[in-house]
Formats: sequence, structure tokens, C-alpha cells
Amino acid sequence: MIHVTAASPDGFDPACEAVPSTLPDDAIWVLLRGDEVVLTQHDGGPCALVDDLGALGVVPARVHALGALHGRRVCLGELAPDAALPEGYRAEGLRGAFMLLRAAEQAMAAYGAQVRHWDRTTRFCGECGGATVASVDPARRAKRCPGCGHEWFPRVPPCVITLVYDGAGRVLLTRQASWPAGRYGLVAGFVEPGETLEDCVRREAYEETGVTLADVAYAGSQPWPFPHQLMVGFTARHVSGDPAPRDGELEDARWFAPDALPVLPPRFSIARRMLDAFFAR
Repeated sequence: MIHVTAASPDGFDPACEAVPSTLPDDAIWVLLRGDEVVLTQHDGGPCALVDDLGALGVVPARVHALGALHGRRVCLGELAPDAALPEGYRAEGLRGAFMLLRAAEQAMAAYGAQVRHWDRTTRFCGECGGATVASVDPARRAKRCPGCGHEWFPRVPPCVITLVYDGAGRVLLTRQASWPAGRYGLVAGFVEPGETLEDCVRREAYEETGVTLADVAYAGSQPWPFPHQLMVGFTARHVSGDPAPRDGELEDARWFAPDALPVLPPRFSIARRMLDAFFAR
């Protein structure tokens, strides 16, 4: 059995609080320009935290409170997709930024991206279609509909991701055609209504690759801001079936031995942490 945990975002305390009507002078900012994270250099490496918003010469179109870092307020600022950045700053896609940032900054950028996704997808009520407004309670991240009174909180879809192993120490890896050349990953899929996480593990493995599983065991979890999921990791033992793509989602599915691995998922992902933990046993 293996168990993995996400790297601890040192000093970051996510919280929901009231966003001030004027931009706070003492805030630390995470800035999103369209779907990109604004980066600068700090201590010799890329940094997603901006201390001086005025130095950029830009004003966020929307602001969200994210929490605190070592006692200082952290805010998310949404910039226009075409906002010009001064020298010393650049914008990077969220996945690319994750490859460069430290754990705490990954956590804040991911949290900010998910808050923005929730804000964008709850501007109208799903019950009556009316425009929503911010909750009157600043301690809750919610939208309410003045028309019907319904409240909309962030909803995070659960998604399972499974490391399937056999009796020879091999792992079952899969590939989607849209991935970078040579990269393989783990079996994964969304949980259906009325389904347990363990049932989803078995269903997804069979639907995607034709294998049946046993000894399904929880391994860890990771917030996944692409755009707004919770990845729940499991390990499972192969029982029967020769793996092959079955449902049209995959380009390839096959066994790999520890000494003949393909390109693996990036190190910030729970898939990579599960694989590293499995082969380190």
C-alpha cells in the first residue's frame, strides 16, 4: 500500500473574507492575465507573488480575497487578457507556471484559478436564471440570487486517478493523443452520480482499458485547477483482462516495467507522486 500527500503550502492560510472596496496597499497579489499567471523573479527564481501592484501600472478588473500568507492578506486580481506587463514580468499558462513555482505559490495560484472559475460560472442563477450577487455574509464564499433566494457555493467535482499494478511489479499506463509526445499517465475519470469512489475506480479501469481490479486502496488527493476538480488517488491490483483502449478516449494502454518507463506526468501532479512512491517501495 502507498500513500501520498501534497506538498504543504508553507504559511498560506486559505480563507474567505470580505473584499475591500478599495485596493489594499499592503496586500500580496496573485494575478491572472486571462488564463495565464503573472510571474516575476525573486530570490533567483520565478515568483507568482506581487508585492507592489502599483509598479505594474495595471488595475485588476475583478478582485477576490484568497486568505493570508504569514499574516498578510492575499488577493487575486484578474487582469485583461491583453494587459501589457512592464519589464521584469511575464505571463505563463497555469500548467507551465506549476512547473516553475514553489509549493506555496502553486497552492495560491491553483486556489485563485478555482475561485475565478467559480465566480465566472455562477454569475447567473441555475434555478431561475437571474443575476447573482455576493453573499451578505463575508465569511462565506457564496453567491445568492435576489430573485429566488438560492445560494451557490463552490462545487468541486471529484475525479479518481488510479495506479494499477500487477504481480510482476509493472504499472498500467495510458496515453491520450492530445498529450505531449511520449507522455503516459494513469487511468482517471469523473465520479458518476450515485457512485462510490471505489466503484468509479473499477468502472473507469474497465471502460477505458478492459481490465478488472481488486484491492482498491486510497492513496491521497490533490486539488486540480484544470479547471476545478479534486483528484482522489487510489492503487488497485490487476485481476484479469489484457489492457487496450476501449472507449475512444485513449490512444494507448499497456504495462510498463520500472526499468522501461515512458515520459511520466509532471512532478507537481498526484499521478507522478503516486508513481514515484510505488517504485520507491
